[in-house]
Amino acid sequence: MHNVSLNDLARLIDQAIDSGNKAAIQKSIEVLDEVLECELNALGIAQINYYKANCFAAIRNIKGTDKLWDWDDLEMEKEIYFLRIAKNSISDIPFEQDGTDLRFRILTNLANALNHIGRFAEAIALWDEVLGVLPNYSMSIGNRGLALYRYGACLYDSGHRSLFFNESYHQIKRSLEIGLEEHAVEGMRCWMNHLLEIYDWERFHFKPQVESRGRSKQEKFYRTWCLNNRLFLNPLNDLWKEDVAANDILTFPSVMVKLTDFPHGTPPEFYGIYNQLKQEYVSARFVLFDAIDDSKKRLHFSDKKVKLYDMLDYRVYRLWVEKLKMAFLGAHAIFDKIAYLVNSYWELGLNVRRINYKTCWFSEGRADLGLAMPFKSSKNWALRGLYWVSKEFIGEKEKNSPLQPEAWHISEIRNHIAHKYLKVYDHYLVDAKQLRVHKGHDWEYPISDRELISQTLNLLKLVRNALIYLSLAAHNEEQRKREEVDKGLIGEFQLVEVEDKYRI
Repeated sequence: MHNVSLNDLARLIDQAIDSGNKAAIQKSIEVLDEVLECELNALGIAQINYYKANCFAAIRNIKGTDKLWDWDDLEMEKEIYFLRIAKNSISDIPFEQDGTDLRFRILTNLANALNHIGRFAEAIALWDEVLGVLPNYSMSIGNRGLALYRYGACLYDSGHRSLFFNESYHQIKRSLEIGLEEHAVEGMRCWMNHLLEIYDWERFHFKPQVESRGRSKQEKFYRTWCLNNRLFLNPLNDLWKEDVAANDILTFPSVMVKLTDFPHGTPPEFYGIYNQLKQEYVSARFVLFDAIDDSKKRLHFSDKKVKLYDMLDYRVYRLWVEKLKMAFLGAHAIFDKIAYLVNSYWELGLNVRRINYKTCWFSEGRADLGLAMPFKSSKNWALRGLYWVSKEFIGEKEKNSPLQPEAWHISEIRNHIAHKYLKVYDHYLVDAKQLRVHKGHDWEYPISDRELISQTLNLLKLVRNALIYLSLAAHNEEQRKREEVDKGLIGEFQLVEVEDKYRI
């Protein structure tokens, strides 16, 4: 088997997948595991893990459409996990040295998988990564178009919904014009015709207005940085990097409650909790921006006249490094706070002293008892996405995450910032990854400044997307509630926006 080329192996696996024979596909996975034990370069590792992901996708497809709304899917977990390993491996290879389209197939398949489970914001970012290099990659264009339609359908703002539908129509149309694989053509045409039944999008014209990104040079730089990294709590930031998206407009949606529960006219606390989550998020976001900005400057005055000993190992002792740690901890803490809102809004009845994001989805907060009743038969796409975000993290008794190959690493960063000792090194001078391999890290954990910035930025993006899924999941629930009651019995409680000049 070791003498078989990777291309020959790929053909054998394709034959097994095309046959629809589950036993043959399982055998292919065993062969791939054997190959992974051999010495492979980064491209080989990426290829083998990509093939493994395809095998698990094939097994999942054998299950059929009756499993479409399963909230837990072992094959999907493995598909995402191995695609991420493949992505991480091939990202170490310069694009010019790759010579294949493998990285684009990996990114497209990973986007498709994330979109399927309701993590559409992350999927769109991956498709855009492909299209930024290959603007005519038709499968990414078409799948992105379909996702934009479903994303738009989740929105509570009708203006935003129209913009998403318009972009969806033109993306699907473009993918058909470029050319798709034969099996995808009919489905794409059906979706395009469905969109034309809603409106004639050929007549729809929208040009984003040029707006101010702030008064000071720093504010403009900050808002541009947020736009480029898709960090605004605004669905339009998943469409564009235009001025119109440079604000945190998303809120908790309009909810239906009994007037008797709020006799004095006070708004439901859902809004207060979501306000706090937003404020903590935007604050952590700015602290990260400020840390990155400070890293390019001279020594801060607060770091001066502080007596420290030179440990001769190129560790970095600076205010901006501590800001990075604060941003990481602040972002990470938001997830458990999301769990409180989930518990309150979906009336799970969990003990507030024991709520956490990893377990709030289960009866009595226990994974062994299965999903809680509000989630068991739910077809709420955004809510399922919010649940699948919880699979990114390691639970108390777990050693790894079903989705995230770097989950243990992220957990160690958090634990060492909060409870132990995170040693941050200058990335130009020290290979922190090698230090982690060769040295123990029970009470200390080495990391480079560049890596800490990257991990904190990724964490903030995950928080941002989770807050979007949370808002849209609640909106979906409210739509369902309204369909079940007499519309004549529904009144509206008018909430007042706090203007910037009145914030105290």
